[in-house]
Amino acid sequence: MKEKTKVKGKAEFDETGKATTTVTEEKPKVEEPKTEQPVGEQPIGVLALPSRFRVYDIQPSAIRLRTFKGKDEKLIASLTHENFESKFIEILSNVLEGLNPRDLTIGDRLYIMLWETINSYVKFCTLDHQCANCFEKNQYDVDLSLLNVVELPDDFKEPYTIKVSGGKTINLRLMRVKDEEKAKDFEKNTKQSSWLYRYALTIVDDKMNDYEKMAMLEEMPAIDIALIRAFHEKFYHGPKMEVTVECKKCGASEVAPVPFRIELFFPYGETLKRYFGNAI
Repeated sequence: MKEKTKVKGKAEFDETGKATTTVTEEKPKVEEPKTEQPVGEQPIGVLALPSRFRVYDIQPSAIRLRTFKGKDEKLIASLTHENFESKFIEILSNVLEGLNPRDLTIGDRLYIMLWETINSYVKFCTLDHQCANCFEKNQYDVDLSLLNVVELPDDFKEPYTIKVSGGKTINLRLMRVKDEEKAKDFEKNTKQSSWLYRYALTIVDDKMNDYEKMAMLEEMPAIDIALIRAFHEKFYHGPKMEVTVECKKCGASEVAPVPFRIELFFPYGETLKRYFGNAI
């Protein structure tokens, strides 16, 4: 993986919502190539999405993303676990230009969520964590702009072919936002788990519908299902929701997960008071 030139600059927009940021380039240090870059505070048109646009038939320069406005916050305030998939698509449709939000990969959507948090509100979030060494409870301010982002490799292409039992092959693609939406509807309508259905949606085969694909997976050996799951694990891309913290009591360091919560990109309650209370 080639290391990209890091680009700095706070996002600014004109009255039409288009990015107008002037950026400066900082050449990277000479070191081993990395597959991760920080989220940062920069417009989408400058820093490519984690997928590096390898799964979209579109030029990166055609994508524009604006920060949240009051009308978007009104929609965010109505988010629940039950309506998240459909409601957030509506929110993305308001702020994203040049790409249907349903076609976004899951990793790119998470990246956009963090981008909106950083550029619309504040780049910090609060993390409560208990030390595994001395059990002391600590609270940390996590800088979301410093979270590493895993990108798709240079040679990735869709569909991706894997070999399964009996010498057969299956063509796969990455999970999209529209797949999460369909999986949610599947669970609601059938009262069944969408575990296999989610993977069935990522099979590329025009000769079968989604239910036929799921029926095929139900009869497949578990080792083949594991191969399909391994494909999605291998090509995970997006922000790494974890940070290294140091215990304030014993000094032990460990990697702690940064849990995704609605207040992560919509500050309210104690989060709102902590990061905005001094501004008024």
